[in-house]
Amino acid sequence: MRYDQFFTPVKIDRINQIDSFDTAFGFIGSCFSDHMHQRFRHHGLKAWMSPYGTTYNPLSIANQLISSIDLTNKFNLYSHENSSFYWETSHKIVHSNPAELTHAVDVMRAESMKALSHLNTLFLTLGTSWVYELADSGLLVANCHKLPANHFTKRLLEISEITTALNQLITSLISFNPRINIVFTVSPVRHLRDGIIENTRSKARLIEACHELVESHQECSYFPSFELLMDEFRDYRFYEKDGAHPTEFAIDLVFNKLTDVLFTEQFKKVLLDVSRVRQMEQHRFLALSNPSDIEKHQVQILRSRENLNAHHQVCW
Repeated sequence: MRYDQFFTPVKIDRINQIDSFDTAFGFIGSCFSDHMHQRFRHHGLKAWMSPYGTTYNPLSIANQLISSIDLTNKFNLYSHENSSFYWETSHKIVHSNPAELTHAVDVMRAESMKALSHLNTLFLTLGTSWVYELADSGLLVANCHKLPANHFTKRLLEISEITTALNQLITSLISFNPRINIVFTVSPVRHLRDGIIENTRSKARLIEACHELVESHQECSYFPSFELLMDEFRDYRFYEKDGAHPTEFAIDLVFNKLTDVLFTEQFKKVLLDVSRVRQMEQHRFLALSNPSDIEKHQVQILRSRENLNAHHQVCW
């Protein structure tokens, strides 16, 4: 019996054939972006992660990136119970002092602008088409910052709204950095609190918007992380106990699929060598371990690094 009869293979178009550590990657969007960023860094690749925190909806993602290119754009500050934050960022960016928050976010935006100017490939992971808007002003927020539900109204974005915002983003990015390639992907994380049917509607709109953009822009491509979890890895053993978030093993499988279409076969072998060194670095000795064994291990790590550095510019 053939193994591939136990699943539905997902055809993935080749994105690139990268064969060196010179390429700079960027990640923004849902928590799935963070997982991919961690794996790129683990393998010694140049990788920038958006400092604005986990962001799920495409309009907020677009606004964060455009506001990193055009620093004259204004974020909306809000203070509540001795905490200040911006509606355009995640809940992790909170400060008791509004002035210090403003300074910190201004620094983030300036540093993001510099990072975006050097990127070769930017991954945008879209999480949901459901958005929340302030009930009193209609301002679309990136995060509700744990405020009561009566502060917001919830609605489902139209496909046209998504494509309009992302078309504007693509135009801005390419004008700012003509070398940049953009890879869209839809997060496989299931937003079950919205409801099963509502989650499906949300993901469907994101997927359709992505494909409309890819068909319209030669600088854009699509990686099917959502489809891989829904079809090729269609089993609850690939999800955490909540039935919504992929396991570390599933994320590793998706990362492997991404490397297959992104890197050359020879370069993938180099990445594997870097990963082995990383694993050696993560080894923890017992308190009673022989000091000479620890020293030998450290020397082995150093030699492995030197051997790789002799031929490659690994980003350790």
